[in-house]
Amino acid sequence: MNKRISFVLYQQYLLNSSLTPTTYIPTVVNDNAHGDGIWDVAWSKNTNLVISASEDNTIKCWDGTSGELRFVLEGHAMGVISVDVSADGTQLVSTSVDSNIRLWDLENGILLKSFNASPAEVWKAKFSPDAQIIVAGSHNGDINFFNVKLGEKINSLPTKNKFIISVAYSPDGKYVAGGAEDGAIYVFNMETNQLAHTLSGHAMAVRALSFASDSKTLISGSDDQCIHVYDVEHGQLASTLTGHSDWVLSVAANPDSSKQQLASCGSDKRIKIWDLALRSVIETHEVHSDQVWGIAWNPEGTKLVSGSDDKSLKWFASSGSS
Repeated sequence: MNKRISFVLYQQYLLNSSLTPTTYIPTVVNDNAHGDGIWDVAWSKNTNLVISASEDNTIKCWDGTSGELRFVLEGHAMGVISVDVSADGTQLVSTSVDSNIRLWDLENGILLKSFNASPAEVWKAKFSPDAQIIVAGSHNGDINFFNVKLGEKINSLPTKNKFIISVAYSPDGKYVAGGAEDGAIYVFNMETNQLAHTLSGHAMAVRALSFASDSKTLISGSDDQCIHVYDVEHGQLASTLTGHSDWVLSVAANPDSSKQQLASCGSDKRIKIWDLALRSVIETHEVHSDQVWGIAWNPEGTKLVSGSDDKSLKWFASSGSS
């Protein structure tokens, strides 16, 4: 596409949407949020908490507006790999190198349940939309499903015996996706419990997956420095986003679907905000001194937070948001 056509399309986009790209301004900074690197972050609905998971074995819950520490969740014996919040914002699931899955009450900051999983069975984990199921990737290539009430594994879907590093549950509950160390992405239809698509395109490990709010768009981030946008219904690659100069460690679709935005971060220490309609970068932030493992939006899609190996948390807010 030549530059003139590209510019004309951009003008049409602005005229049609009556919007200009949103600028996200750095706001709250916590340079010593943890005693060691931060491996994941999440932002809860209703309870308005930013949750950070660290190599220092702890999970910390911060006020989403002020950045003040609300409470510390302790109990994992080793570094905390991932955290995910239930759709209503009241529960948190965490996974750790210690092979424990822990379920927490975010309203009171207490442990609800802990259940063991072998080292091969659990890596990163996500809640189902109704918070009744926890899905997790595994070292042996299975995508495992755990019943929250029973605290035990109830199902396992095999792939190709390659480490499933990342998982995602579509907001409508129809699809579960798993990203593997060899670059493949497996999408299962949960209505039929069958493999719907094997998505190709990445040349290296897929470390991050995120469904857009339409449940039809899947976004992936890989060690090959690329971000892919897939049409899950048809199993097709829609676009490739390039701009990171190292591993892409986390991707998060803006929950406000009208904005058509994506946030990403990586080993290049950068945070990028993308316009999915234009398939281009809106802005790049270089505020961390080490690789950035996690990024998360607030439920309204007006703010985001990032966590890094430099032990810090950084907040950003769109211009005009309170």
